[in-house]
Amino acid sequence: MALVNDFDSIIFDYGGVLATHQTDADLAKLARLLGVTTDQFSELYWANRAEYDRGALTAAEYWMDMLRHSQKNMDAALVDKLTDLDSASWMHFDEPMWDWIDHLRLAKKRIAVLSNMPRELGEALKTKTDRLGAFDHVTLSFEVHSVKPEPAIYEHCLTGLGTTPERTLFFDDRIENVQGAELLGIRAIQFLDRDEVLEKLR
Repeated sequence: MALVNDFDSIIFDYGGVLATHQTDADLAKLARLLGVTTDQFSELYWANRAEYDRGALTAAEYWMDMLRHSQKNMDAALVDKLTDLDSASWMHFDEPMWDWIDHLRLAKKRIAVLSNMPRELGEALKTKTDRLGAFDHVTLSFEVHSVKPEPAIYEHCLTGLGTTPERTLFFDDRIENVQGAELLGIRAIQFLDRDEVLEKLR
């Protein structure tokens, strides 16, 4: 595995790297609100998620489409409830990773976050936390209308960070996003086990 000292810049995915995936309890609450099983919810949730993350669908359009596949009536208050709970479910921060980001900044590394996420989650992170302030650059899919593994979103992040692909290390839990980065010459590592990754990199 590559050593961090071999790179000038480090790019992190958000969900699954800096924040944990949604818990079973989170999924159960969302599924219950929608009136479906958790398995049905997961299938509906991811069906149009990329377009929601891209900013091509509003929160109302995204959730209303899911509601049409459930037994629930379409209701603006329910959409708001689903949206708020969804955002909260992606804000379980993995603190050892944030401690490591502080360490990297002290080591004069340039740090970025590159994430597929909808506007509502991005705005919640900006207004309800100071987490995004830890980065030299932030690329969020809804702001650039591109999602990983499309080349444009990586290129936007590299430009904003002021780095070259070969001097950049990228972490993402999804293999297709790792492969997308590698196609541009970025050194990418699939992030599956935080303790294992940190131990090897340190």
